[in-house]
Amino acid sequence: MNFKRFVAASSSIVVFALAWNGLVHMVILREADAVLNTIGRPASDRSLVLSLLVTLVLALVFVWSYTRYAHRGTLREGLSHGLFFGILAGILVDLNQYVLYPIPASLAFLWCAFGIIEFCIYGVIVSRIYRNAFTTELPHKNMSK
Repeated sequence: MNFKRFVAASSSIVVFALAWNGLVHMVILREADAVLNTIGRPASDRSLVLSLLVTLVLALVFVWSYTRYAHRGTLREGLSHGLFFGILAGILVDLNQYVLYPIPASLAFLWCAFGIIEFCIYGVIVSRIYRNAFTTELPHKNMSK
């Protein structure tokens, strides 16, 4: 694994994730997310450091899994990897939130939809950073042999 590409891809995903989630939750879904004010932890009790750490670890796991399971480093592989992660996160997080808390189904659906888009964009980011890496740096992954 190329360390520079790994760091570049992970860092890019973290920056994108922060911008994307700010846009989605503070602008687009601001009113819909207001339902959480009555059941969520107050803003003063939330840990910014823990939230950033979760974002970083998720980016690292996403990039690591891409480098582990992608074979050609194509845009299509990036998108399918992102789609897989997005669907998995939607089930594990958004559907679970709907089951546990009194939130509207439409909100859980919107979270899931925006999450799938977000992870697909992660896939685009990582596939562009790793473009040609599998044929030049990791010849054992080249499927054309």
